[in-house]
Amino acid sequence: MTQAMVRFCLVVVCIVFAAGPLVNGTWAQDSSTSVTWTRLPGTAVDISINSQGQAYVVAPDGTPWRWDAQEQRWRKMSGDFVRISAAEGNRPWAINADGVVFRYNGLWWENKDTDVVDVAADALGNVYIAKESGQIKKWNPLRSEWQPVEGQAFRITLDMSGNLWAVTRDGRIAAFDGKAWAAMPGRAVDIAIGGNDTVVIADAEGRIRTWNGLQRSWRVVAGVEGVTAAAAAPDGGPWAVIADGVIMATTLLVAPEKIKTEEGRAPDIKAPQAVAPVDTAPVAVAPEVSATPLTPSTAIAPPPAQVPPATAAPVETAATPSASPVSPETGGTGGTGQTATNTVAPATGNAASIDPAAITTNEDITFVNTQKSAATLAIGRDGSVFGLDEAGNILRWSNSRKQFESFPGTLVRLAVDAQGNPWGISTLGRVFRHTGNQWKQIPGATGSDIAIGADGSVVIADASGTLSRLNDAMTRFDRISGQGLLVAVAPDGTPWTIRSDSLVQRCASSPCEIFAQKAKSIAIGPDGSVYVVSDRDFLMRLDADDKSFDVVRTPGHTPQNVAVGPNGFPWVVTADTLALASTFFERDELTDRAVAAATAGDTTGSGSTAAVVDVSSNNAFTFSKNISFDTFATNLNTIEEFTVGQNDDVYVYGAPQTQGANQFLKFNNTTEKFEEVSLSFNQNLQNIDVASDGSIWTTQNGSVYHLSSTGSLQRTYSVTSGSIGGLSIGVDGTVYVVIAEKLYHLKPGTSTFTKFSNDDVHKVAVGRAGDLWITDSGNIVQQFTGTKFENRPRGQSINVEDLGAGTDGSVYITFWSGTQYVLKKWNATNNSFDTVKNTNADRVDVMSDGRPWIANTSSNTDVKRAKNF
Repeated sequence: MTQAMVRFCLVVVCIVFAAGPLVNGTWAQDSSTSVTWTRLPGTAVDISINSQGQAYVVAPDGTPWRWDAQEQRWRKMSGDFVRISAAEGNRPWAINADGVVFRYNGLWWENKDTDVVDVAADALGNVYIAKESGQIKKWNPLRSEWQPVEGQAFRITLDMSGNLWAVTRDGRIAAFDGKAWAAMPGRAVDIAIGGNDTVVIADAEGRIRTWNGLQRSWRVVAGVEGVTAAAAAPDGGPWAVIADGVIMATTLLVAPEKIKTEEGRAPDIKAPQAVAPVDTAPVAVAPEVSATPLTPSTAIAPPPAQVPPATAAPVETAATPSASPVSPETGGTGGTGQTATNTVAPATGNAASIDPAAITTNEDITFVNTQKSAATLAIGRDGSVFGLDEAGNILRWSNSRKQFESFPGTLVRLAVDAQGNPWGISTLGRVFRHTGNQWKQIPGATGSDIAIGADGSVVIADASGTLSRLNDAMTRFDRISGQGLLVAVAPDGTPWTIRSDSLVQRCASSPCEIFAQKAKSIAIGPDGSVYVVSDRDFLMRLDADDKSFDVVRTPGHTPQNVAVGPNGFPWVVTADTLALASTFFERDELTDRAVAAATAGDTTGSGSTAAVVDVSSNNAFTFSKNISFDTFATNLNTIEEFTVGQNDDVYVYGAPQTQGANQFLKFNNTTEKFEEVSLSFNQNLQNIDVASDGSIWTTQNGSVYHLSSTGSLQRTYSVTSGSIGGLSIGVDGTVYVVIAEKLYHLKPGTSTFTKFSNDDVHKVAVGRAGDLWITDSGNIVQQFTGTKFENRPRGQSINVEDLGAGTDGSVYITFWSGTQYVLKKWNATNNSFDTVKNTNADRVDVMSDGRPWIANTSSNTDVKRAKNF
């Protein structure tokens, strides 16, 4: 008996019997250990336990249940199956009545193959299936495919080395040592292996037997009859499903923290009075039988097994003391049951799970230019690479097509879970997750940044720097210690953050540990590699000393954003929005397009909103209530139109100081002067905006015109009759126009303006990721919440002269104070507009970095640009 068994077994009584005569010509008596069987709550048709002590059953109605070792009861799962196998990380595999094998990804069951009769998995990540034809296949997670394996099987299991044991359709038993198959004596209907490599079978006569490797014989574990399914606990203790689906166990599984030890020794615990041990009998064993190579078997049906009657859920076991009712994860009720005579915690010695993605590469990090564009990136533990474009549209990288492909949804912050599903935060601060087939909003949750660790921990940071972690039920975020505006999560769930002063910190405890490194982007891989983009635009990686960061070169490119995938390989977004890859992660992409096409729901949501903020950097504009401005003369007599285009070029339109036609001026960033642009369009311009390609959109006489950058007419759009009050272009190219005080929009690739809402609208501005701001017919400023326009600040009515929005999320208004026009900036964190001091403006628009341009046309025609600090 191993030290681990002594530690975890509460009652072990060894009784030695003398050898006896042969039984049925096959099995022989031998020395044996008497055990006590205990009935567990519920009924089942199949059962499985891994070396970590994670146990699962399938109820007669097909419902899967998992054992809660902490609360000692079954918890209901979703699905309808006939076979189940425990695997790594509480991610079981199961087979339904149609022979389809599924893997549970933590949220739902994924279809992995068809025509399957059995599946076996272990805590190390090995997974095998037996097909109806008898063929055996092994799952390759890196290629997401099944690979053929030598041999034939109807039932399979894995030892602690990951080697197969198998039972054929006619009940013959064989073992694979990594090189060849060897036949074993006896016949079986089911087989399992415990965490200490104890092999357990349900034999053809319905008894439980364990393998004696020294004597090459099977010992009967007496006390149960009519066994139809078998499993083995981490200490090798057999579990069995017997007649009528009753679940029996020789040892129970409890959480390690439930076993209090003193100097490494488990205290003696008496069995509860209500436990009646089952009568035991001498153990029977088989004589030594020589092994012969395994040969393919004919399709002979297994010995008949007793099928339990159908029930809706595990049922109550008669006992004086009862367990707590089941609190199922997806609904349903469980039963009560006895406490086992022997109790064992999951083994920990040789059951460590090795995640291939968690092995850090020893290769040099070199980058390949994908020549594809993205504004930010996130990578999942499975190697799924997602990104956002400048408009917030979601992208998914395809290795086979060597490009980013469109994925439904619009976000401003992005993370990817271990199953390759995107999560994110919308421009309104709402939190969303993709379930594999639809977008779902986390009710009531808002944040500014989001990250997911390799352990599944989901952490958000809000605009004030508060950190919160998603609860297990995925219904709410609970406050945790730590602080920061940008967040990443280590494989053990520890948050790392970037503070408002750009310092990097690790929040394993309170207060957080501060590093002498400033950064504007941070990411952590499944292997624990920590990468940042420094405030001076260097890609850096945490050194082995766990204290300092080393530069990782990106020759010819300036990094702005980093994401880290399996084995610590990073991807980078450059200042030119190019995506650089240090490796391309192999994964199954066959269903990517189908998932995107079938995705339901959206990332609009409803309810509370919140600010999404960034960490300031050296080359970015920093807002201050005391902004200083550079002034540039337009030499116009009047300014009629003023706009910052999607390409950050600045335009004004108005009457010249001398007589003549109105002039269209563009700011020259080199000479820092406004210069006239000669347009071939011979009509006056109203409600101007300029797209990212330099093309001009304007209105006149009930029509919307699309012009080239030189004014040649590209297309005319006739719109609903009525005056046109405003026009604005989103970064995704959507054109919004106010017609007869109603908002219309023209989506990219379409040819007709359609009504956006029935709200009264006077002016419109589009910010980050389609963030819509308007003034209504009374010039009250409002923001679109996904379902309606709401006053900003909430509960107040602010009458404004003009408004402008930048793609960084900045929103400015001009406001008449009663004596002069003033400039204000929206502060979503405080739900207020902050006044910019010592500045007067009645016109405003905003660049992509949040820098405002203003004019005070009531007094002059100069245009001003905010200075950087």
